[in-house]
Amino acid sequence: MEGSQSKSIRVKLVEIFLIVSVTVFVIVIFIYYNLNRTIREMDTVYNSNIQFNDLSENVGEIQNSLYQYLSTKSSDSLEDYYRYSQDYQELLDGLNNQVSGDPVKLAEKNIYYLSQTYLEVADEAVDRKRGRDAAGVRESYQETEEIYGYIQANISSVNTSTFVSNAKNYSTLRVILSYTTGFSICVLFGVMAIAVGWIIMMTRSITKPLIELAGVATEIAQGNMDVDFPIVETGDEVTAVAKACNKMIGSIRNYIEETKRNYERENELVANELRMKNDLKEAQLKYLQAQINPHFLFNSLNAGAQLAMMEGAEKACMFIQNMADFFRYNVRKMEKDVTLREELQLVDSYIYILNVRFAGDIHYSRQIDERLLDISMPSMILQPIIENAVNHGIREMEGEGVIHLSVFGNEAEVCIEITDNGVGIEPETAAKVMRGESVHSMSGRDSEGIGLDNVINRLRSYYGRQHVFEIRRREEGGTAVTLYIPKKGEELEDDENTDL
Repeated sequence: MEGSQSKSIRVKLVEIFLIVSVTVFVIVIFIYYNLNRTIREMDTVYNSNIQFNDLSENVGEIQNSLYQYLSTKSSDSLEDYYRYSQDYQELLDGLNNQVSGDPVKLAEKNIYYLSQTYLEVADEAVDRKRGRDAAGVRESYQETEEIYGYIQANISSVNTSTFVSNAKNYSTLRVILSYTTGFSICVLFGVMAIAVGWIIMMTRSITKPLIELAGVATEIAQGNMDVDFPIVETGDEVTAVAKACNKMIGSIRNYIEETKRNYERENELVANELRMKNDLKEAQLKYLQAQINPHFLFNSLNAGAQLAMMEGAEKACMFIQNMADFFRYNVRKMEKDVTLREELQLVDSYIYILNVRFAGDIHYSRQIDERLLDISMPSMILQPIIENAVNHGIREMEGEGVIHLSVFGNEAEVCIEITDNGVGIEPETAAKVMRGESVHSMSGRDSEGIGLDNVINRLRSYYGRQHVFEIRRREEGGTAVTLYIPKKGEELEDDENTDL
C-alpha cells in the first residue's frame, strides 16, 4: 500500500465494527442509568409509606400479644410479645429522633419517643403481671392503650400526608420516566440509523471497485483481452489487486503475441521440413528406381528356387526361398506393425541365411510361449539384435556360436530374451546402448543393417515408456538382450510352453 493514509479492508471493517459497537454500548448504558435512577426515586417515594405501615402493624401485634398475656398469662403470648417488641425496636431505629423543621421528620421524632415510652410501660405491665399485682397491671395496660392510640394516630397522620406528597411525586416521576424512555428509544434508533447508513457507505466504497474488477474479469474470461482493470485509489488491497491484474494482463498479451510468433515460426519450420521430406522421398524414389525392381528381384529369386528344385539342389532352393522371404518382409513390413509370430519367422529366415554364409557355425534354439505370438509390435526389431549378436559377439570368438531366443511373460508384459555365447559386451558399451547412442564394435566393423540405437528409440517411441530394452554381460560369457513389450490387453490362450 502507498501513503500514510492507506488502510487495509480488514482495518476498515474493524474500525466500522468498533465505532458502531462502542456508540451503541454508550447509548445503552445511558438509557440503563436513567431508567434505574428514575426507578430508584419511585421506590424511595413508597418506602416511607411502607415503613409507617410496618410500624402500625407491628405495634398492633405488640398490643394484641400484651393483652393476651395479661389475660391468660400464656407463655406463647409472652414469647410473641418479646418477638414483636424486638422487631418494633428495629423499625424505630430507622426513624428520625433529632429535632428538625420538616413536619414529617418532626412526626417521626414524636412517634419514636412515644414508642419508647409505650415499650417501657408495656414491659412494666408484664413485670406487674409476673408479680401478681392486678391493680398495677390494669393501670399499666390502660396507659399502654392510651399511648398506643397516640402512636396509631400519629402514624396515620404522617402516612396520609406522606402518601399525598408521594402521589404527586409519583405522577411527576412517571412523566419523567415516559419522556426518558421515549427519548432513549429515539436516540438509539437514530444512532442505529446513522450506523447502518455509515456501514452501507463504507461497504459500498469497498465493494464497488470489486464489482468493477469482476466485470472486467468476466470480459477477459469471455476472450476480450483488450480491456484493462480500472485503477481506483482506495488505499487498500483493491488498488493493489487491480494493478497486479493489469500487469498480469500485459504479461498474458505479450505471451500470446510471442506464442503467435513462435507458432508462425514453427509452421514455417514444419512447412520447410515437409518440403525437405518430400524432396528426400523424391530422391529416394529416384534412387530406388535406379535399383533392381523389388518385384523383379522376388520373381527372379522364386524362379531360381524353382530351377534349383528341378535340378535337385534342395539346399540352394531353401537358401533362395529364405532370401526371397527376407527381402519381401523388409520391403512390405518396414512401415507397418507386425506380430511377434511374423518377427520370429523373419529371424528363422535370417538364421538360415547366416548358417549358409558361415557354414552352419551358428546354433540357434528357442523356447516360445505360443500364447504370446499374436501381440503387436514394430517391425524389424529382433533381426537387428540377432545381427548384432553375430557381428559383435560370435564372429569375434573361436568355435561354434550359440544363440538362444525365449519368449515368456506375466500379466503386464511380454519378455523376449536373446542370449549368445560370444565375447560379451563391456559395461561401458552396454550403458551407451541403454542410453540409445549409436555404438560400433571394438574391432571397427560397423553393422550393415539397423543399429541397436534405432531399435531402442523406436520401441520407446512406440510404447511411450523408457523401460523397453535391457542389455548386459552374462556371467557365464556372452551377452543377453531382453525386450519388455506391454501386452496392451491381448488375451492369452491356455497353450503350454513349446520348446523348439
